[in-house]
Amino acid sequence: SLHRKLENVFYEVRAPRLSWDDIGGLSGPKAKMKEMVCLPLTKAKELRAMGVTFPAGVMLWGPLGLGITMLAEAAAKEAGATFVYVSGQEMLGKADRMAQAFEMAVREAPSVFFISDIDWLCPRAGASYEWAPGNFRGKTPTFADIAFTEKFLALLDGLLDVPEVRLVGSCYRIDVVDQAAIKEKKRFNRKIYVAPPSAQDRREILSIYAGKMPLAADADLDAVARDAEGCTGWDIENLCRKAAIVAVEEGVPAVGQRHFDAAFRSITPWLTPDMVEGYDRIFREDCPHHYSF
Repeated sequence: SLHRKLENVFYEVRAPRLSWDDIGGLSGPKAKMKEMVCLPLTKAKELRAMGVTFPAGVMLWGPLGLGITMLAEAAAKEAGATFVYVSGQEMLGKADRMAQAFEMAVREAPSVFFISDIDWLCPRAGASYEWAPGNFRGKTPTFADIAFTEKFLALLDGLLDVPEVRLVGSCYRIDVVDQAAIKEKKRFNRKIYVAPPSAQDRREILSIYAGKMPLAADADLDAVARDAEGCTGWDIENLCRKAAIVAVEEGVPAVGQRHFDAAFRSITPWLTPDMVEGYDRIFREDCPHHYSF
């Protein structure tokens, strides 16, 4: 595993460790990633023989804390590719470092090149970040300047000639990203919506985190998943950790339903009802053909 720390700019180049089974829920996004990211790496010759053009880049978008970075890493593992990860927010104002990361993705090909926080790097002028009056949850605190955005877009265009680098980006909502990043034939020309988790998604996420600890007979994970409305993967991980701490403090060897109930009282779900509604509205209003191979 190769880690590079450059003036507080973090990008990582390594063999991927996570697989699909490490990610709870997200069956739709997993299937789309296998199709749009893995197939062009594992079946490139066969696709070309069929006359199929590959996505230039794929933008994953949806609430924070759902495991979007994990999806990119699991796709790299499935495709037998190197995982190159760039934190977009840590790259702000460091155009030379960003260029180095792009060079690394090409040098390490076949690779899945994942760049987070595209909403920081390519902000849309005049975008509204409000979910409901006074709710700006998830809003980017700072943005790239125009010169940096233009340099970044030029670097993206350079990847078009390197099909064995699969470009994947992420943002927390698609409507605040400059449309220059989402072109017909280049840059991020395909999208995958990672929706707020359903009760079934939450149940799958729970079984991953709760599966790591001893559970009492009365622990009802179906009920916990139902009650976890508005919770993301981060929230559910936190919920399980709190429940375990409550059980330890009580001096019992297993986590029971009362410990989950106590844990619920100490966490605040990330997603508010107006955010859940807003995400679905943004997706409904977006151009549907960007979501197909």
